[in-house]
Amino acid sequence: MQRNIFTLLLALFTVGSVAAQSRYLDEVFTDVDITLDVTYAQNYSFLSGSPALQDLQMDVYEPADDTTGGTYFDGARPVVIFMHPGSFLPKGLNTLPFGDNRDSSVVEICTQFAKRGFVAVALTYRIGWNPFGSSDVERAKTIINAVYRAQQDARSAIRYFRKDAATTNIYKIDPYRVIVGGTNSGGYVALAVNSLNKTTELNLLKFLDGNGNSFVDQSVTGGFYGEGGRVGFNSVSNIGYSSAPQVVLNMGGATGDTTWIEAGEAPIVSFHGENDPLTPYGTAVVIVSSTQQAVVEVSGSFSISSAANRLGLQDKLVPTVPFTDSYTQVAEGRTSFEGLFPFPGAARENGYEPWSWYDPNNPNIDTATVGNSGFGSRANPFATKPKALNYIDTVMNYFVPRALEAFKNVDSTAVETVDPSDAPTVGISTVDVINSLLNVYPNPTTTELNLSLDGLAFSIDKVEVYDLTGRLILSDSNVANPQYHRMSLVDLSSGSYIVTITVNTGEQISKRLLVN
Repeated sequence: MQRNIFTLLLALFTVGSVAAQSRYLDEVFTDVDITLDVTYAQNYSFLSGSPALQDLQMDVYEPADDTTGGTYFDGARPVVIFMHPGSFLPKGLNTLPFGDNRDSSVVEICTQFAKRGFVAVALTYRIGWNPFGSSDVERAKTIINAVYRAQQDARSAIRYFRKDAATTNIYKIDPYRVIVGGTNSGGYVALAVNSLNKTTELNLLKFLDGNGNSFVDQSVTGGFYGEGGRVGFNSVSNIGYSSAPQVVLNMGGATGDTTWIEAGEAPIVSFHGENDPLTPYGTAVVIVSSTQQAVVEVSGSFSISSAANRLGLQDKLVPTVPFTDSYTQVAEGRTSFEGLFPFPGAARENGYEPWSWYDPNNPNIDTATVGNSGFGSRANPFATKPKALNYIDTVMNYFVPRALEAFKNVDSTAVETVDPSDAPTVGISTVDVINSLLNVYPNPTTTELNLSLDGLAFSIDKVEVYDLTGRLILSDSNVANPQYHRMSLVDLSSGSYIVTITVNTGEQISKRLLVN
């Protein structure tokens, strides 16, 4: 029945377009040229425990015979940078039948984009974290760093193609039409590329260790765009070009927090199983597929789409004459959010990556589920290729018209502007500078807390105290002296707290506080 429904949708969508196919909307090319293992950057891998410089590689899919004078030639081409799933662990080691850029669904999606006339990229990115950490904090810290390094890599890949367009022009891409996307883990990375760009976003309570320090030490790992960091731990590539995408394709991914999403960022088109057993559709704690361990609270496609619509990001997806195709009608029947296509149904049938199928000879194929397909994973045990292809049809036919509409609304000046911190020798971050100037004492304390900020470049605007569940206990913005502030703690019970200091430039510093 499910196949019949999707086949009907596809038939309805294509009625009237058979006679006159359109590049990008339709598969107008029969063959695809694939260039394997193209190196787009270098950076340090942490899989072996100690950092080791490695080539970062990608497979590039292009429409064959896409040349000047051809029937469907259209000049510079949009590029889709697409990232694979795999729980940020190597395929096999993650105990899953997927996890690299040649997974079946990744190859199929890139092929379909290329047949429509796009340049499609199956990207590898740095992976590795400790799923067996002894505490929730250890697991959360290492996986957040894995996402952080991966988004640095994806941004470097975007810059690679913009650099190519400005120099050798091998791939003939349009630098004003860049899509970044991915499935599951790759979706997390794509969303971070779009929205993770402020140190305050890394200083949310859930991303702080027991001492109140951010899980991500940018003085070691480098900045959001790959700049800076410690020598031997981070390397930046393709500087001098923008990392900004124009559209995000999120297939079953999540963002670290919806506060990361801000007005002016690229629109987001999301596909997600409403009952995904691993990545929440709304906001909840993520479960890692390879270990079934709870890690950290994240926000899935429903929460992402809610924020994106509220902030106006999705306006770029909407044409003057609204879409009326059958895919749009189905999506609108399930949600009021533009750019969201949810998949209802049982968690183990339609929840996790229903657009994927896997090699039946892989030793990690699920064989325990009664009646499974023999092509599935533990989270997606009933996967089959025909089923997956139906879902991919839906993804392509809902996403592509919206991406093309977004391209009409691109602000080219944003693309032409290089990243905010583009020099490879950028040193200590602003947060690190403020942290070095800030004194919080006594600690431990009993009834009061003193805060002093050396120098005149920064000033104290507000002081907040949270308990370890993230509940705000005290807030004081009545700061008479911006370089020195005393705060009463007489109403606090004994225990551990987090004190967050906001300065005049908007940065926040959080520290662990012990009250006796």
